[in-house]
Amino acid sequence: MKGQNTFAETSASREQVLGIFQDWQRLESGRCMRERDLLSFTTTVSDWRASCDLQGWQELGVALNKYFGTTFSKDEWRATMNPEKKKYLRDVCALIATRAKLPTLGDQKVFGKPCKTASSFFALRSCLQLAGVDTARLRPSTKLDSCLRLHTQDLIEAVTKLAPGKMPLMTTKLNWGHRLSGWVCLAGLLALVAGGVFERPDWTVAGCLFRALGFIAVTVFSNLPPSEVRLEGLETFGDLSRMIANGERNL
Repeated sequence: MKGQNTFAETSASREQVLGIFQDWQRLESGRCMRERDLLSFTTTVSDWRASCDLQGWQELGVALNKYFGTTFSKDEWRATMNPEKKKYLRDVCALIATRAKLPTLGDQKVFGKPCKTASSFFALRSCLQLAGVDTARLRPSTKLDSCLRLHTQDLIEAVTKLAPGKMPLMTTKLNWGHRLSGWVCLAGLLALVAGGVFERPDWTVAGCLFRALGFIAVTVFSNLPPSEVRLEGLETFGDLSRMIANGERNL
């Protein structure tokens, strides 16, 4: 079965767009959000940007066009998001919903009967395949870990578009090189301080070298996959497919 034939697309609703924004908020915070703290239609653009650490409205408009596959102009984004303290997410969601399309689950059958979980799995696999992920060996029993580590953003985008507002909490453990780089930077800082306090130029030079080495290492290792990425309560693609099919987010 070819991935591109296992799901259709339909116009996004304002509620679905808001659900995606709430998923981004939870991913940014890395924790469960109280209902009163979640983004809503009455959240101002200013508060939205602060809550999710987003760029200015111009850069944000470009990023939203790319994510949702829309072509809104700079003037349209300006009218919707500026001034930021007087514009609300209901305005942003309403604009995006006029053109954005989201994937919908197909009607896959198992033993002649419709199966929502199977439909979810094939739609998820198709989204990943269209994103360039090798899905030849992907099965419901396949562990999520490898795909999450190597294709984090592709999987997040697929899940948030298939089940807006239902993205599980995600935990990430940085690779050992990234963690070690942080310790090297810290050691360099301590050496610099100690060199100044005890008037030891050699310690100061060593501190500068360690700091430089640490920053270079951080840059290199930050581009490598993390050592572990987990979706809370989910182990396999089958688990994730059931979550998408049932529309229930693990808290």
